[in-house]
Amino acid sequence: MEETVKEGGERRLEEGSALPSAANSSLAFLALGGAKKDALKVASAFSCAAFCVEEGEGREASYFLSSLPGGGEVVRMKKPKDAPLSHLLSPLLPEEASLVVFDPGKAEVKAELYSMSCCYVTDIGSREVLKNFSLLKQAGKKAIDLSWERSEKWRERLEAALLSRPPAFFEVETGSLDALSLILAGWAREQFSIPARFKQAPSYSSSVCSLTLGAPGWQIRLKEEDGGKAFEIEEEQRTFEAPKGEEERGDLLVRQVELLYPDPLYFRCLDFEVQGAKDVG
Repeated sequence: MEETVKEGGERRLEEGSALPSAANSSLAFLALGGAKKDALKVASAFSCAAFCVEEGEGREASYFLSSLPGGGEVVRMKKPKDAPLSHLLSPLLPEEASLVVFDPGKAEVKAELYSMSCCYVTDIGSREVLKNFSLLKQAGKKAIDLSWERSEKWRERLEAALLSRPPAFFEVETGSLDALSLILAGWAREQFSIPARFKQAPSYSSSVCSLTLGAPGWQIRLKEEDGGKAFEIEEEQRTFEAPKGEEERGDLLVRQVELLYPDPLYFRCLDFEVQGAKDVG
């Protein structure tokens, strides 16, 4: 899935013309909010059909096709403001295709698209996080936020360092209560049955600065270094670095689409026992 995404010449589809069949007809991807770069990434990775939706100004929908190396295709759809998207999309979807929807805006899950999808992905960042997590929980177990994929490297590194030692406390140092910091707090509660403490970062960072967990007599502290490309790990009397790597949003989406369905553990992490949250920006 490391194929370089190259956007080919885009051509307008005339009314009534049929879409070419993507190499992979078992999967389709829908990106709302004009997220064409993400649609290109997914279509190229899976050789499937991906749809990118933009608001149009006319009364009729218009469609533009980009065919990709490897058999994937991206259809950019300009949708009239009041036209139901589900009605425009349904005739274009391959039969029996599993649909993954990506909505990068607020987590007000669109019911008609949710019912058509096997996975509904949002990216709420720091926007009204508790409210939006509540909306995701209400939507049901097909909804997931990209904060879960962003937390993966943090979770894997901490689990590798624990060596079966059960921690008694867990602290998140953060500049703001964004989706990543809260999902890590929920994960700690689910994995270790401990509440999370929040600590204001010295500089007002936009997200997680460090994670600290431990018990009487030992602790592990994990923080980002090198602009987010590496972890610095402080454990007892030693400090060392480990690779982390930067990931674009499209990379996270490819990983989620590969899984197809949301991780059940994520859904259990959406309730929070928060200490010190009122002191965090």
